[in-house]
Amino acid sequence: MSTSVNQDKQNPNDLPVTAIPAPDVRVSGTPVPPPPKKTNAFGYPIPAPQIFHPAAATATHFFISDKQWDEILKHGEFDDIIVGSGFCALAYVTEALERDPYRKILILERGGFWLADHYQNLPLPYRVILGESTVSFPWQLSSKTYQSKLKLVAGFTPFFGGRSPFWSGWCPEPTRNYMRGWPESMLKTTEEPIFWEKARRLLHVTRADKIQDGVFSTLQTKIDHILQKNISQILSAQSAEPAPLAVGRRTPTSTLLFNKFAVQGPLLTLHNKQNQLANTGKGSPLLIATNVTVERFFADEENDNAVKVLKTSRGNLCFPEGKTNIILANSAIPAATVLLNSLEPMKARAGHRLSGQILGQTIARFPIDQERFPDLGRCTKGDACDGDCGYNLQMTANYIAGMDDATQLQYHIQVSAIYSPHPKWDIVDAARESTDYAASVTPEQLEGSEDHLILVCTSLGEYNEQNPEAWVKYNPQDRNPITNVKVQATMDPKTKSLQKVMDQATFDAIAVMAGPQSRELEYWHHEGGWSNVKPTPEEVCMPGLIHDASTLYMGPESDPHAAIDQNYAVYGCKNVYVTGAAIFPSAGSWNPTYTMVAFAQDLARKIVPVSTR
Repeated sequence: MSTSVNQDKQNPNDLPVTAIPAPDVRVSGTPVPPPPKKTNAFGYPIPAPQIFHPAAATATHFFISDKQWDEILKHGEFDDIIVGSGFCALAYVTEALERDPYRKILILERGGFWLADHYQNLPLPYRVILGESTVSFPWQLSSKTYQSKLKLVAGFTPFFGGRSPFWSGWCPEPTRNYMRGWPESMLKTTEEPIFWEKARRLLHVTRADKIQDGVFSTLQTKIDHILQKNISQILSAQSAEPAPLAVGRRTPTSTLLFNKFAVQGPLLTLHNKQNQLANTGKGSPLLIATNVTVERFFADEENDNAVKVLKTSRGNLCFPEGKTNIILANSAIPAATVLLNSLEPMKARAGHRLSGQILGQTIARFPIDQERFPDLGRCTKGDACDGDCGYNLQMTANYIAGMDDATQLQYHIQVSAIYSPHPKWDIVDAARESTDYAASVTPEQLEGSEDHLILVCTSLGEYNEQNPEAWVKYNPQDRNPITNVKVQATMDPKTKSLQKVMDQATFDAIAVMAGPQSRELEYWHHEGGWSNVKPTPEEVCMPGLIHDASTLYMGPESDPHAAIDQNYAVYGCKNVYVTGAAIFPSAGSWNPTYTMVAFAQDLARKIVPVSTR
């Protein structure tokens, strides 16, 4: 129920930053006055205006208004300004406000509000929205990259919540062995008991064998057992386990056992919580501004290079005391772009290294052997089944980790086994509970596969971070500070070697899962459908360097290309910090989000004192 305010008071969204009350919250002991009387209400005496702005309706509740932005430009003072609204922003802000609910924080998001949740939690038609309209490439790609087999570097998502509405949810936990070249300070941080635990709780990470929602059930257990028992038959593989996924229950009593995590809901919930605390004098409001692009910052050379001005597309944010922290929580390449535009010495450090992961996909199927899979039968009613046949959709999420001995580069295989006794009806739940957009089975693949197990194997291989032909460079020919970088990534001999090992491991894993039916394996070809012919390397390889990383990696100042110190602080200035995959010295093959979140939380623990109030 909305709470009215006295007629002689201003709109909460128009108040100065230091005096913004929470909307829709009653202050204990305060009488609720009658609402202001309108001359035209509910279509009386004339119809209401017929101009609608959905974005404005959302902004009224969650994001600062134009008038309030003007107040911020004039009077706003903050402890932290966060650039970006994705995973790292949520992780840092959650931890910071837990330590000090009075901390004044402003989040700047380049784009606007679009989806309220992960697209897989929405109706099936939303699966078609991934594409050019949801991705931006704020850089010039080199012709060498565009003309190569790699073709591109994956873009970023310019909306509130960042990439979180579209991510896969895989959350592997890398150990020291999978963090090659990382400084000892980072490795020791990962071994602190709180490090992984807090990230796990924030993202609701749950092992696939613990979901047990009917879809993830006996087949998950069976495939786990087959892979673990026969791991030695995948020659380069080192381990197999049930995949850890960010899909867990949001509350202890929730009955929704598979729910893809996205940032938007938790961040807006935190926004509302801080408003409530501010209303009772127990905290400060969390402010979020959308459609604000950060261009650069200015360091005061006469005051120990303290940053006192942040230039944005909507004006300059000034903090003359130089005590406001700027947290770059955006993607690796955009974060490097900000530093390249802001600090001359960074042109020798930022973007000298670019890493990430290459991608492959193989889809296969084999006939179900009732002796090996006794729970997987055929429904004789087909599409006429009313759900009482005893057979239902089952899926798995299995994680195989391995390494190319020759190069020491890592790979992993994300396995999704799919049993669909009712293809026409199963496609809805299969799309919702698919572990990855890339692993989402299609109606064409399900059709005619009632008696088969379908295996969707997505392989991620580590891109060699020492490749001198991979970089992000300042581009003086482009005067737009948002796009004035040039990006290059090519396949060097080490990465090519890894790709061959990874592809072979994928075929080996498929053969292990098929077992005696491996002689009846069929593979999906995008042109031609199912065939017993193995796909070629060109068919398996997917274009693009994904999960961009290492552009601002952590290392000693004596390393001429390291950009930040062990406390995440940027070399050459004060009060600017970086988090996200940009800080990783090497990318590994593991999905980076879980580790990014854990380090963002650690940044908050390092720079935010615990409040004594």
